[in-house]
Amino acid sequence: MFMKKVFALLTCAAVTSAMAVSASRVGPVSTYGELVANGGKLSGSCPDYKDKAVQVKGMSLFWSSGNTYSTDFYSEKGINRLVDDMGIEVVRFALGAADEKFNSSGRSYTTGGEGFQKALLKSVVNAAIDKDIYVIIDWHIESSDGFTSDAVKFFEYAAQEYGQYNNVIFEIWNEPTGSMDAVKQHADQVIPVIRKYSDNLILVGSPGWSSQPDNCANAGISDKNYGCTLHFYAATHRMGDGGYNKAAESAMGKGVPVFATEWGTVNANGDGQPDEGSSNQWVEWMAQKGVSWTNWNASAMNETSAAFANAVFENGFTYTNSGKYVKSKLGGATYKDCGLQNGSASEESGFSTGVANGATTSILDDMEDGDRYGYLGGAWAAVEDQENGGASSISNEKIEDDFGNTTYKVVYPVSGDTKNTSKYVAALKDVKIGKGSLSYGPYIKMFLTLLKEPEKDSPKAYADFSKCKTIKYKYKGASHNFAIETTDVTDYNYHRVNKDASEGWKEVEITTDMLKQETWGDDSRSKPIKMENATRLSWEIKGLEKVPDDMNQPKYPYLYVDDVKCDGLSFTAVSGGASETPKSSSSAAVGQSSSSVVAGSSSSAIAPISSSAIVPGSSATVTYKTVVDIDDVEDLDEVLKTTGTWYAYTDKEPGGKSTISNVYDQKLGGYVVAFPGTEDPTNGTKGFVGLKDVNWDQGTYTEAPFVALGLNTNADTSKGIDLSKCGAISYRYKGSAHTFKVQDGSVTDYAYHEYVLDDSQVWKTMVISLDDIAQPNWTNDPKDLNWAAIKKMAWEVVGYKGIVYQPTINYLYVDDLKCVENPKVGIKTVARVASGIKVGFKGDMLNVNFAKAGTARIQVFDMMGHVVESRIASVSAGANQFSLKNVANGNYVGRVMMNGAAKTARISIK
Repeated sequence: MFMKKVFALLTCAAVTSAMAVSASRVGPVSTYGELVANGGKLSGSCPDYKDKAVQVKGMSLFWSSGNTYSTDFYSEKGINRLVDDMGIEVVRFALGAADEKFNSSGRSYTTGGEGFQKALLKSVVNAAIDKDIYVIIDWHIESSDGFTSDAVKFFEYAAQEYGQYNNVIFEIWNEPTGSMDAVKQHADQVIPVIRKYSDNLILVGSPGWSSQPDNCANAGISDKNYGCTLHFYAATHRMGDGGYNKAAESAMGKGVPVFATEWGTVNANGDGQPDEGSSNQWVEWMAQKGVSWTNWNASAMNETSAAFANAVFENGFTYTNSGKYVKSKLGGATYKDCGLQNGSASEESGFSTGVANGATTSILDDMEDGDRYGYLGGAWAAVEDQENGGASSISNEKIEDDFGNTTYKVVYPVSGDTKNTSKYVAALKDVKIGKGSLSYGPYIKMFLTLLKEPEKDSPKAYADFSKCKTIKYKYKGASHNFAIETTDVTDYNYHRVNKDASEGWKEVEITTDMLKQETWGDDSRSKPIKMENATRLSWEIKGLEKVPDDMNQPKYPYLYVDDVKCDGLSFTAVSGGASETPKSSSSAAVGQSSSSVVAGSSSSAIAPISSSAIVPGSSATVTYKTVVDIDDVEDLDEVLKTTGTWYAYTDKEPGGKSTISNVYDQKLGGYVVAFPGTEDPTNGTKGFVGLKDVNWDQGTYTEAPFVALGLNTNADTSKGIDLSKCGAISYRYKGSAHTFKVQDGSVTDYAYHEYVLDDSQVWKTMVISLDDIAQPNWTNDPKDLNWAAIKKMAWEVVGYKGIVYQPTINYLYVDDLKCVENPKVGIKTVARVASGIKVGFKGDMLNVNFAKAGTARIQVFDMMGHVVESRIASVSAGANQFSLKNVANGNYVGRVMMNGAAKTARISIK
C-alpha cells in the first residue's frame, strides 16, 4: 500500500513503536483529505476541495493532566461517543504540558508524566484515525514559558509517530501570556522538528491567551502550512467588543488562516450559563469566514463550560446546557471518500486454526486445542467481585483453578457465529454488573496466566515477555480494559488500555506504550510498565464507582476473545488437544442463550425476632448477646429506650430538593418516622422506623442528593451513651441501599465513621463490627471514635452527583437497633478504652496524634497481610506525620504501636 507522502516512507522505519491504523468508516478526513493553509482559508488535499474553504467543527478535550472526569474521555470509548453521539469532525488533545492547574505530578508531561501522556495520545489519535476525524495535538499550557525544549522532544515524537496521517494537526502553544517574540522563538525551534517527518498543518498561538491572531500573522513565521489560533468565550468576549473577530479577519486578510481551537459558550473563567445570543453570533461568523473550531470542553469537570453532566457514557452522553447548545451546531454533514491513501495501514484477516505441540510461535493462545491452557502453559479463568462485596455475575460455570481459588470456566466452543471460523474462543457470558456494597467500581475479569505454576503458588513473572512489543487479539462484545498484570504492581492498578464495545469481530493492535495506570483522583503516581515482570493478561469489564447499576451495564452483555498473540515474542508451544468439551447445558457454546444467575440473592426473610444474624463478609450464622437495647420501636413512638429520639432530614439546607412522604408534624417539630407493623406485615413486629417515597433532587447542592433517618442517642444531645463494651452494632432493615453513620461529636469535616449496605427486598439482620465502621480516606480530621460517648447515628440514602436518578427501592425501614457483643467466634469481647493514638491519612502521609511522647512502631500491611513498610520513630506528643511515598498505590492496613497501645486503620494510597 502506498504512503500519502514520499518522505514518510523514508522515515517510518525509525518509528519502532508505530502501528498500522486505518479508518473503519468514511468521514471528514476521507472527504477533504489533509487540511492545508490556502491563503486566508483552510482547504483540503482531495481534488474537490483543493481551492474551496473547508470548515470542520468539534470539541476540545479538557486538560489531559486533570482528574478522571477529564481523562475518562481520553479513550477509544470517549472519542467514539463524541463522533457517534455528538457528531464531531475534529477533536483536540489538550496535553497537560506542565503542572499549572492541578496537583498532577506524575501526569503532566514535564513533571514525570511523559509516558502517561504518550499513552493517552496513542489512544486518542488511534481512535480519531479509526473514526476518520481530524485530531489536534495541542501543547496545552497557559504560560509565558513555552517549555520549548520539552515541546521539541514531544512534537518530534508525535510527528514521527503520526505525521504521515491526514488526520493530524499540530498546535504548538495553547495560550501564550508573554510576547509574540517569545512565541516566534518557540515556533522557530518546534516547527523544524515536525517538518522532519510531516508536512501537516501547524497552528501557532498568540499573546493574550491566543486572542491576537493578527500579531501571529505578522510575526514572520517561516512555514508554508501554518495557521494562527483564536480563543474566545462568548459570554465575556462579545462580537466586536474586544476586537477579537477583527484581529482574526486581519490575519486572514494577510493570507494566514485562523482556527478557533478553543471557544466557550460561557464566561472566560469557565463559569456562568451559556450566552446563546453571543454564541450564535460567533458561530455564524465562523461559518461565514470558514473558521474551523473546537468547543471547550468535552469533559464532566465541575465547570459550566463542560459539555457533559457526568462521565457515564457507555451508551451515550448526558449533556449540560452548554453541551446541548454545542451539539445543536454539530453533525448533519455528508461524506464521500475521495480515494486518497492515508497512513500505512495494513490488516490481518482470518482466524488462527491452531498451533501444533512443539511448534515455534508468537501466539499465546487461539483456544483451538479446546483446553483452558495457553501455549505457554498458563491457564484461562475468570473472577468476579462478589467476594469483595460486589454483585456482578456471569453465567460461566464455576471451576477450581490451579491456585485453589474458585473461578469460572472461560474456553467455550463457537456456535452460530458465521464471522468466526474458529472452533473455540475465550468468553464471558451473560455479564451483569452490580456494585453491591463496593466502595469502588464493580467488575468481571477474564485472564490468561502466562506460565503454569505449582498448585497454590502465585503466578510467576515471565521474563521473556520483555521481548513482546505489540499485543494483538480479536474480540467481540463489551467495552473492556485490557491489562498486563505485573509483579511490581501490588495495588491492582495495572497498566491498561480501554477498548470500546464492538458488535462484530474486531482486531486490535496494542503497543506497550499505550498501556497506562488509572489516575485514581488528582494525585496519580504512574510508573512505567515492566514487561519482564508480567504474570498474566486480563480483560476486565468494569463499571464506574457511585453509578446506578442499570447505567453501569455493558452495551453488549458478553465478551469473546480470540487469537491472542505478541509480536516480538517467540517460544515453543505446549498444546494439549481438545480436552474440555461441554458436558451439560451449563457449558453452552458462545452464541447460544443461557440463563444468568445472580449470586447472593435471597428469597426468604429473616425471622423478625432473633438472636442470630449474618455477619458481613461471612456466610456463617452466629449467636450474639445484646449489651445495649437501643430501640425495638415496639412502643410505636419516636423515643428510644435510651431516651433519645428518632427523626428524619433531607438535603434542603445545602440547596438540595430531595423529599420523603413522611408526615411533617408541627407539634413534633419534625417528620413522623415511627410506623405500626401493619405498614409492612413481613416485619412481624408491632413497629419500625423508616423513610417513605424517597425522591432525589440535587437542586443547587454541589454534591450527591440525600435523605436520611437519624437519631440522637440521648434526650440531652450534649451527652452520648456508652457503647464501649460492645463488639458490634446490630439492626434489621428492608429497602434502599444506604450508608450507616455513627457520630461522637468530634468530627468537624463531615467525614463521619460509616459502613455501606446494599439494597434488600426483604428484612435483613446486619451485625456490623465496630472495627469496620471507619472514616472515609478523604478526611482532613482523623479521629478515633469514642464509643463511650456515642451521640448520633444515621442511615443516609444517597443519590448520584450529576446524575438524574431515583433509588431502585424508594423506601428504607429499620428495626431492632442494638449494641451487641462481638459475634465472631473465638474472640473474647473486652471493653474499648482509649489507646491515646489517633490515626488519619491523606495523600501519601500517615497522620498520627499521640497522647504522650515516646517511641512508636509504624507498620503498613497489604491486604494479604504482608508487611510493606515498617519503621521505629521517636515521636512527640500531639500531631506527627509519616510519609508513605515509597508505598505503591493501593489499599492497606496501617498499625501504630506505642507503650503497649495499638491503633489500626484502613488506608488507601492513590
